[in-house]
Amino acid sequence: MRETDGPYGKYVTLTYWLIQKRLNKELSEFGIMNTQYSILRYLYNHDGSNQEQITRDLIIDKGLCSREVRKLEESGLITRKRNLSDNRQWICSLTPAGWRLKDNLVRIGEQINDTVLNGFSKDEEAVLYSFIKRVITNLKSGEE
Repeated sequence: MRETDGPYGKYVTLTYWLIQKRLNKELSEFGIMNTQYSILRYLYNHDGSNQEQITRDLIIDKGLCSREVRKLEESGLITRKRNLSDNRQWICSLTPAGWRLKDNLVRIGEQINDTVLNGFSKDEEAVLYSFIKRVITNLKSGEE
């Protein structure tokens, strides 16, 4: 048995929720929430993706993705069109209004990352990322 000062899951969960809380606070002036933010950030690099790709790559629930994409469409930040080669798929593309948010959303993400990593050296950042990736790999290997 390992000696620690508490369960790892507790600290990972707390870290996640504190980041989400900060992100939602910063995003409130734009009228979007964290999952919508993630979808927009994804589309900045993969405009024209279908919802299945977004769901897979962001590792989010299909229903959640569908609801949030619909909200983004209603807000005028993205459009959805049927895939001509597969009528079951929706292709998501950014509108000019969605593109105009890019600089602000990137800035918010960078500010939150800077807060998270405040006081870490570049070497410590690299070690932290390598540890997080290793934990993810360890947990994914148990899923098969």
